[in-house]
Amino acid sequence: MTEYGYFLPCEEHGPAERVEQVRMAERAGFTSLWISDHYHPWNDDQGQSPFVRSAIGTLSQAVSLPVQTAVTCPTVRIHPAVVAQAAATSAVQLGGRFRLGVGRSGGGTKPVAAGRKVCWGTDQDDAVRTAHRLWVNEQLPGELAQILPTPHHFEQASELVTPERVEANVTCGTDPDAHVEAVQEYVDAGFDSVYVNQIGADQRGFFDFCRTEVLPRLRG
Repeated sequence: MTEYGYFLPCEEHGPAERVEQVRMAERAGFTSLWISDHYHPWNDDQGQSPFVRSAIGTLSQAVSLPVQTAVTCPTVRIHPAVVAQAAATSAVQLGGRFRLGVGRSGGGTKPVAAGRKVCWGTDQDDAVRTAHRLWVNEQLPGELAQILPTPHHFEQASELVTPERVEANVTCGTDPDAHVEAVQEYVDAGFDSVYVNQIGADQRGFFDFCRTEVLPRLRG
């Protein structure tokens, strides 16, 4: 059975907001958390990126859900021994519910996890504008977002992405059918885990929406 989790982009919210979000995620029925491990946000609108190990320590006291990093670089950024120590500490804090998501080191033949950005809100146009402002990097083709040398170059490339392109790839609005269908695509493709992330401002409304309109239908 597919696991439905919530993705926490550290660069978008402060510590107190993150704690409130994970509690709402658990009450809404999400069964796991995926948290970003970045040095720098994708663009200036997203604020700053905290040290993910400190964030995980806080989350361990707030909820009982498993937490996985997305994704930790085990070589260049941080020495492998430090990554191992940090992962072991997180595992103890979470009572064995920590998963170390490692990047750039290969993987299995079966797709394991997928992520889906959503922008829940009462105004479709406003939702599209929010998605275009915060997650324009998702629409850059190929590996462009990974190979640009500086954030300034990335921002220049992002100017090529139109709101129409974002709308076609980010589920926006309050139609439960659209959200269910978007997630169901990954379920039908055989993914074991699907993580969603609300990029709009109304976090509480989104979690209530998932609890009453989306997750029951996906599990039903």
